[in-house]
Amino acid sequence: MRIQLQEWFMENKPDEKLIYKDGLSRQVLFIRDIIPGIFARSYEEYTGIKNSIFVISTHTSKSVKLPVYELSWNDCRFIMRYNFYDWKVTARLPYKFKEIEIEFMKLFDPKAEVHKVYCEGFRDDWVKPPYGKNTREFTCELHNNYVLHTFFHIIKHSVLKEE
Repeated sequence: MRIQLQEWFMENKPDEKLIYKDGLSRQVLFIRDIIPGIFARSYEEYTGIKNSIFVISTHTSKSVKLPVYELSWNDCRFIMRYNFYDWKVTARLPYKFKEIEIEFMKLFDPKAEVHKVYCEGFRDDWVKPPYGKNTREFTCELHNNYVLHTFFHIIKHSVLKEE
């Protein structure tokens, strides 16, 4: 499965009777409209990033079908999902980051292994070791949208600093 986020969202409206139905639209709008603005340096880049966010898998939480997102920017690739409790994110950074340590300011524990059972909707090979073991490809747990936003902001500035 690989479908553009907006298309997936239009085809997967939750049942009106579900208590958490609005949670889907809140997370989709956050990923679709807010996150591209972190990375974009122009309106054209914002639109390009926004249109290149895909749903590559799904999972269910609180009876709501939820997406697993794929976002690519400047040779970085992110796979992520939110289940109303936390974000699980796998980051693949450019090769030059193999030797560069990013200061994430305790947004997550760099030594904490995220077990694949907690990465609902992820294929097993999308779950990577923690950042402390591999600074180029890692999986981490982020507690809310604010932390995810900050995570991406730090990565953006780290990538641009190295260019």
